[in-house]
Amino acid sequence: MASKLITPEVLALIGQETPPERNRFAISDEMAYDLADATEDPNPFYVDADYAKRSRFGGLLCPPLATWKDIAPPIGFFGAGQESHFEVPLPFNSYGLNGGSDWQFLRPAYVGAWVTRKFRIRDIFEKQGRSGPLVFVIRQETLTDQDNQEISIADRVSIHRTLPGEDELGKGNASAAALETTLQEVVVSPPSSDVVLPKPQSQESQQRYFEDVTEGDELPSVVKGPITTTHLVRWAAANGNYARIHWDLPFAQLRQGLSNVVVNGSLKNQYIGELLVRFAGEEGWFKRYQVQHRGMDYPGDVLTAYGAVTGKREVEGFGYVDCQVGLRNNRGEMTVSGQATVVLPKRGQSLPLVWEYEE
Repeated sequence: MASKLITPEVLALIGQETPPERNRFAISDEMAYDLADATEDPNPFYVDADYAKRSRFGGLLCPPLATWKDIAPPIGFFGAGQESHFEVPLPFNSYGLNGGSDWQFLRPAYVGAWVTRKFRIRDIFEKQGRSGPLVFVIRQETLTDQDNQEISIADRVSIHRTLPGEDELGKGNASAAALETTLQEVVVSPPSSDVVLPKPQSQESQQRYFEDVTEGDELPSVVKGPITTTHLVRWAAANGNYARIHWDLPFAQLRQGLSNVVVNGSLKNQYIGELLVRFAGEEGWFKRYQVQHRGMDYPGDVLTAYGAVTGKREVEGFGYVDCQVGLRNNRGEMTVSGQATVVLPKRGQSLPLVWEYEE
């Protein structure tokens, strides 16, 4: 069947690269702190300079899934960013929903590093979804430091869809009265006026070694929530992406056809990333993370990042531990699933800080 949405002009973009873009500022201790604070991740490597300096890393780190910060992107219909579908001309006006990613972490991202990124479009294709046609855009993102050393490489999937009533609502032609009557009620997210949600505190844990891990072992889970709209706004401020579907209820419902504001896919990635960094321990290495987003979470949900060991293998003398991971909410829905690889040290072994990219 011939594609209705992907034109020859769009197909011609496959294989093209964007010019390298250097971030406006170096990674700062404030940025690392804000990211950890927004995700309520108590890892001392992100917030305690003395502790980090005494470690094998020798300095403060930035959480590995958030080493790029969007600084003052233009404000348009979508809030900040995504106005042009990543320079891919598509015939409808919707967000590029986070479909998932495949990260490889090649070296630590240190506070003080100047990060440069570039993208290459790997593929663009169309599928029929339950609500209509979907366009998938797969971009490979490469992040390097000031010495042109690769920090991480990730294949990112964005999903674009047509919207209900887009001809009217998407172009802003509906009257204010019509928009008011179609806004749906939602439950106000916790906490109540007499509750303050505590922040987790850092706790020392015993280092896991490759010899001690067995297939079927469960990873100690990470629980977040109840998620509030404040969590979503704090995350937007920390990583610089103010996409309106995460904080603007009328926009989410009336302009994007969603039932509520939704928890950021990037924030859910952070929660599973915290799970894996904790499992690796201070002497291990969080090497690879492949994830697919399968559902939406909303304010009020309690989210649990979980995982289990699916296999062990040795690669060039290092102990690779493969895991199945996921995220579920208290409504019984699994909204994220994926696979990950963590390298655990063998007893008496010190792992390197630089790793090779795997095809």
